[in-house]
Amino acid sequence: MYHHVMPVTSSLNITPELFEEQLSGLKTNGWKTLDSKEFLYFLQNPKESRKKCVLLTFDDGFVDNYLYAYPILKKYKMKALLFIATDFITDLDIKRENFIAMPHKQMWKIAFSERNYEVMCTWNELKEMESEGVFDIQSHGHTHKIPDFIEKANYAAVENDLFLGQEFLMKYLNKQPLHLAWPKGVYNDKVMRIAVKLGFKALYTTQRGANVYDTFHIKRLAVKCKGRRWLNKKLMIYNSSLLTKIYSKIRF
Repeated sequence: MYHHVMPVTSSLNITPELFEEQLSGLKTNGWKTLDSKEFLYFLQNPKESRKKCVLLTFDDGFVDNYLYAYPILKKYKMKALLFIATDFITDLDIKRENFIAMPHKQMWKIAFSERNYEVMCTWNELKEMESEGVFDIQSHGHTHKIPDFIEKANYAAVENDLFLGQEFLMKYLNKQPLHLAWPKGVYNDKVMRIAVKLGFKALYTTQRGANVYDTFHIKRLAVKCKGRRWLNKKLMIYNSSLLTKIYSKIRF
């Protein structure tokens, strides 16, 4: 689980140099990156071989994904999922020469303003990345406020938020999203049922762990700003349910 790839030291970010080192390590060690259809197929078909397969995911839709992550993924011919909050995506043509890397919280502050186009991808940028077979664009809801709606038990707002996210993806990318990542990893049984009713087939959390054929509680590993050795070690652990259980006991 990634958020940012930028030349800056901040939380939820990895530098382009270390991101490329991670991808180079995956390539060298024979890992295959998956798109949403391939990943869902493996989860739904336990008997299919899935050794050395990994799913790379990015949350939110910040423009650094386009400026830095996209070229590196394209260079190594790798795929990733990008979960976007559609309310922040504009239909503008933007020149990116003046982009300034900044901390995650500062970028979110701008995203929630009229200057959101400065820090978030545009629909044209998303179309380009998907047409190149690099980023598979999926849903992160519409407003990124689902945690607030859940806290207030406003489940009608949750359903509307998810529905709008689907509508915008259909309008601008002509696709029905089947994969949903919960904003901030916040969800409960009621919102899960709403998501399933709306047609989502795979629901992503921010929890660590191995994934064993459960499409509604997909676990993810938050990536650190470290290189290939760190990632290879984590892949070895989280590729095994047994090693994951042992590691979780030791880690905590």
